[in-house]
Amino acid sequence: MGFGLIVFILVIDVVLQMLDQVLSKGLVAGVALQLFVYNLAWIVALAVPMAVLVAVIMVFGRLAADNELLAMKAAGISFTRIITPIVAAAVVLSLVMIWFNDQMLPDANHRARELASSLKRAKAALVLKQKEGVFLRDLGPYHLLIEHVDEETNLLSDLTLFDTGQPGAPTTLRAATGRLEIFDEGRYIRLSLENGEYHRIDADDPGRISRGTFARQVLHIRDTGRDFSSYRSSHRGDREMDIRAMLTAVDEIHEANERTRGIIDSTAMAFISELTTPDADKDSDPNLDGEQSSGLAQRGRRLSARIEKQWGFIDAKHRRANTYLVEIHKKFSIAIACIVFVLVGAPLGALTRARGAAVSIAVSLVFFFAFWMFLIGGEELADRGFVPPAVAMWAPNVTFGIIGLLLTRAAILDLPLAGLLLRRRSRATQTKTP
Repeated sequence: MGFGLIVFILVIDVVLQMLDQVLSKGLVAGVALQLFVYNLAWIVALAVPMAVLVAVIMVFGRLAADNELLAMKAAGISFTRIITPIVAAAVVLSLVMIWFNDQMLPDANHRARELASSLKRAKAALVLKQKEGVFLRDLGPYHLLIEHVDEETNLLSDLTLFDTGQPGAPTTLRAATGRLEIFDEGRYIRLSLENGEYHRIDADDPGRISRGTFARQVLHIRDTGRDFSSYRSSHRGDREMDIRAMLTAVDEIHEANERTRGIIDSTAMAFISELTTPDADKDSDPNLDGEQSSGLAQRGRRLSARIEKQWGFIDAKHRRANTYLVEIHKKFSIAIACIVFVLVGAPLGALTRARGAAVSIAVSLVFFFAFWMFLIGGEELADRGFVPPAVAMWAPNVTFGIIGLLLTRAAILDLPLAGLLLRRRSRATQTKTP
């Protein structure tokens, strides 16, 4: 139930974001469903740990509210023994999620990006915005000039169109506004012109020109070459690669950086050797001393700029390697969060003694939001090289794991966490008192 609820919440957000894009591109139901399924992969990766937290808080809150935990403890069953099978189930679920994050999620992300790129190419406003003031010559028999494109409404303004589909001189159409719509997965384009006029030269008598106005004219363009459903991309980003591919990429980056460092060292050593090598011609002609010094200074500046550029390449590649390492650790960290959230949720439910889903979901959202913000912040710092990737990605699990252990101890001692902290403070005060 927790998994279905969390997935529903995340899916509603995705659907609302995609709804306008899908409708404006005239996609068929199959392509829209395909795009939704591909985006469902990352939703599952996030929903599983969060669903574990919701479920554990609900179950132990109900057990505590019905005094079943108290009855089990009275029968000699400790709280540690109660949560042991839950932790074991979370371990199994974490292993499944590690496999899912490594094998299923990258391919789904890759296909989603391919389809999203295809949709961007298909959406008229996104494509035509970059072509304002430039003739488009690939719309079948038509050549189109657009002065302004409104990206929000997909509305075109001040259009000039040449129809070369008829023999003789092309027919010229001018319109104040227009709209370009895409159907049949990009193979059929409908261009609507409004409030315009046309100029047509008679093919039999070039001296005769006919002119007229129109309120609305619709042009139908069919082009099978615009089918975006078969678009494929060989490039994969860090979120579209499995662990083995990212480790290989990291090794290649390290090898490339080592080769670059070797080139820097050899170039610097050659320049230093040239500086320290005595020149016999300089002693015979003192005038060469100033010219040689000036030449060496210029070469030194060029060498310094070249070395600085090479170090820039090394830093950029190192940051790229960090993004791969961050993604590798994140695959494990999010999966292991299932275990961490059991350690947090079980004692938290037992201590809150809350019935129903409302309180459980609210508490879960607070904890998961804090966990996710912690993870995003660590990812940003690691990508910029301020924090090691392993530390950034595992810090949330370590932090919430410690919180879970404190909550578990409070549940074992039958004390709320606040009471446990006050008890520790009281003991510390007694120790200091003579």
